[in-house]
Amino acid sequence: MKITFGTDGWRSRMDEYFNKENVKLIAKAIAKYVYSTGFKRGIFIGYDGRYNSNVFARLCAEVLSSFDIPSFLPPRPVPTPVAAFSVLKYSLDGAIMITASHNPPIYNGIKFIPHYGGPATVEITNLIENLISKGGENGKIINELIFILNPIDDYIDHLLNLLSSSKLNIKVIIDPMHGSMAGIAEEVLSRIGMKVYVIRGNIDPEFGGCTPDPIPKNLEELRKSILSKEYDIGIAFDGDGDRLAAITNRGLFLLANQILPIIYIHMHDRRKIIGNAARTVATSHLIDFVVKERNHEVFETPVGFKNIAPLLINRKIVIGGEESGGIGFINHIPEKDGLATALLLLEALDYENPQLTLENLYNKYGRFEFKRLDLHPHEFKFNIEGINDIFGKKIINIIKIDGLKIVFNDGSWLLIRKSGTENLIRIYSEARTEYEVESLIDFAKNFLLIT
Repeated sequence: MKITFGTDGWRSRMDEYFNKENVKLIAKAIAKYVYSTGFKRGIFIGYDGRYNSNVFARLCAEVLSSFDIPSFLPPRPVPTPVAAFSVLKYSLDGAIMITASHNPPIYNGIKFIPHYGGPATVEITNLIENLISKGGENGKIINELIFILNPIDDYIDHLLNLLSSSKLNIKVIIDPMHGSMAGIAEEVLSRIGMKVYVIRGNIDPEFGGCTPDPIPKNLEELRKSILSKEYDIGIAFDGDGDRLAAITNRGLFLLANQILPIIYIHMHDRRKIIGNAARTVATSHLIDFVVKERNHEVFETPVGFKNIAPLLINRKIVIGGEESGGIGFINHIPEKDGLATALLLLEALDYENPQLTLENLYNKYGRFEFKRLDLHPHEFKFNIEGINDIFGKKIINIIKIDGLKIVFNDGSWLLIRKSGTENLIRIYSEARTEYEVESLIDFAKNFLLIT
């Protein structure tokens, strides 16, 4: 199997290609890359709670040591944003993160986080891929170059400094989905005075038999809890804690499509954190209306936070996000962070119920219905030749920065793209009604997508 870094690292099944041999090959390639950059401080190696993630992390540390590169292992599973934070906090040369994020328990993966504390660029991952080979033995393992480092307290202190208030009188239900954010989220929220109730709060390699992806079908237990208890909001994190979803006390799901504009309004109007925003091609355009009304710009990028991170690093935006649940902010790490997002959402809730905010947005700009459909074709191509309109909607723009995106004159849009993390074709649509969304999805599946 050719090992390639997709949208967010390399992932594979642990009963297929994700094994010790391939992990060592990738670790060696990363070690060669880091060595070539003239490393100074070493590499943090984080890992989630999946089976043998700690073993794979130790293997990476041993490989790095054979290149005389120091490594720092945490004493427990950590979320991906903690690994990214550690790079910046301790001025390290980068981090390796052993995780498959929101994929099922049988999967695992490797991310490389360079010295700037955000996702590796395509240029960097291409260099690493070109260094992967089956030839040659590793040098001698130097255990004295492998250290234990616990960054969680420093990470929590940093998160608390992101808030404008030291106390929030909110009752919240936390659902870590048995992932690596377990134990950390409740500690942070309890320290700022919140009443916290936790479900699925232990780290479990099997994730309780559920895929750790915070989408509505996987959050029924959280929804039942928030409706049956007198709490203000429920928040769920994915397997490695870099993404989130929320549920209001009336059972309304808030995904990144809604959370992104709600937090932008809070940052701009109340915190006076002024600037542009970014979203991927697959993310709702609701944020566009909110930002442009405030005389700022929205940058549209290909899918993957690695395309948003440079805009944060260069301070061209104050917030950026993607449909799958990842959001990042200025004055923090240039990486998506589920817990940092949750804190700003909860701070916004302290001013106004997010459900009310969303209803006000819909009253002002109209409703935005959204759907994503995942398919499993082996090969595919698009055919839009001769099509100028669909269901009377005139095509006004075709965007090809990531797949094929068709934008219509009424503001609705349709996107077909190949997933960068799974063997899937994804079809996205946004329109004013559910019927229009379903119709556009069906049209794409039956007429535009040729398999």
